[in-house]
Amino acid sequence: MRPWVSEQVSRAYSDGLAKVGLPITGSWTLASSHGRVDAAADSAGGRRPIVLFSPGMGMPRETSTAQAEDLASHGFVVVTISHTYESQATEFPDGRLEKSVLPQVVDAEQVNAQIGQAIQVRVADTRFVLDQLADLSTGVDPDADGHPLPANLAGILDLSKIGMFGHSLGGATAAQVMHDDRRVAAGVDLDGSLLGSVLTDGLDRPFVLIGSAGRERAQDPSWQQFWAADHGPKLEFRLDGSQHLSFSDNQLIVPALAAAGIVPADFAAKVVGTIAPQDSLDLQRVYLRTFFDTTFGRYDDLTKTPATTLLHPGMIPVP
Repeated sequence: MRPWVSEQVSRAYSDGLAKVGLPITGSWTLASSHGRVDAAADSAGGRRPIVLFSPGMGMPRETSTAQAEDLASHGFVVVTISHTYESQATEFPDGRLEKSVLPQVVDAEQVNAQIGQAIQVRVADTRFVLDQLADLSTGVDPDADGHPLPANLAGILDLSKIGMFGHSLGGATAAQVMHDDRRVAAGVDLDGSLLGSVLTDGLDRPFVLIGSAGRERAQDPSWQQFWAADHGPKLEFRLDGSQHLSFSDNQLIVPALAAAGIVPADFAAKVVGTIAPQDSLDLQRVYLRTFFDTTFGRYDDLTKTPATTLLHPGMIPVP
């Protein structure tokens, strides 16, 4: 089984959390993921839609494994991106680890400049990944060390059905990538303020905004501006009882650390809210999955599908 997070990425992530004030008082490890290294791709269902993922600023791609695994288990090819030199840790196949080189910023002007530069790099990263997927679909192996591709992978990539979602700055990345690259047909922003030319130009393809308990259009001017400019299908939801980091694996990790006494008991609510972790995860998984299923032809109305209707009370639609 593939580890949820490798040992060296886990150490780097823990160090990063400590630097931003997470009061860890003991050691901890994560269980294995449900993934397998070098497993053959299942070709029985033919070509499959592709979903890209971009994490929050500084966060490794591994911190949304729970979302990625669910999409993969329902027939999507999921491609997660760590933005090298911004992420707290990016691990390459040969074990090389690159950490963040972002300088410490001390005022709002510097923060905004850093975020503006980061979004440009992230869009370029994502478009590079899209190019690599096109090469993969022809059987080209881009691995620097020549490691063979998983069997059947080239034959299952449906490049006509590509979606993208992201958390925090990753959500802004998804929106701007859709603006700049028509290969991405649908997107989801998980609790991230938007920026870039997508604010003034909007989109003409499906996009969903999902906010934490403290974020909706009334509180976020960037969402207001995007909503007014956007001329494609769009929806907005709020996850009741959540906080910003609820939209990552921290929703599961931090409450477990609190229960084990590794972080203070009241810290979890500040970081991931008061919503039950499993309810939060189930809601996120089913809305992401059903949105991309809807976009790629399985359903015709996200708000009326059986799965979302069943779990609707925690995910509040915002008119």
